[in-house]
Amino acid sequence: GKDLEEEENGGGDSAAVETTTSADEDAERLRKTVQSLFEEEEDLLNLHMSIIQENAELLTEEGRLLQSVQGDEVVDYDIDTYASCLGNILDRKTHMITDLQRKLASFRDQLRREEELSRKVGSLPDY
Repeated sequence: GKDLEEEENGGGDSAAVETTTSADEDAERLRKTVQSLFEEEEDLLNLHMSIIQENAELLTEEGRLLQSVQGDEVVDYDIDTYASCLGNILDRKTHMITDLQRKLASFRDQLRREEELSRKVGSLPDY
């Protein structure tokens, strides 16, 4: 019984070596994840900024569009053009929002992975 128990527990040494390797691998994965997280954050912020700028331009365009159909001399043709232009603006806004939501979801996933790896690795040396 004792020999069998020693054999079963004897694997503990190799398990400790695997754990060390695994910790090194986890630390390296965490480093890569943190680097990727920084890149994703930068991409998210840049996309958000460009969307804010495009939204400002669209707001101006919408103001002009509304002015073009507010008046006594507006004809059906003007209303058709208004409806078509408004549809295009809304499509552009929808596309921008969808892109930003996708980028945000990707960033949040990366953030979650980084937090999980950080908990698993514990404290890392500076890198």
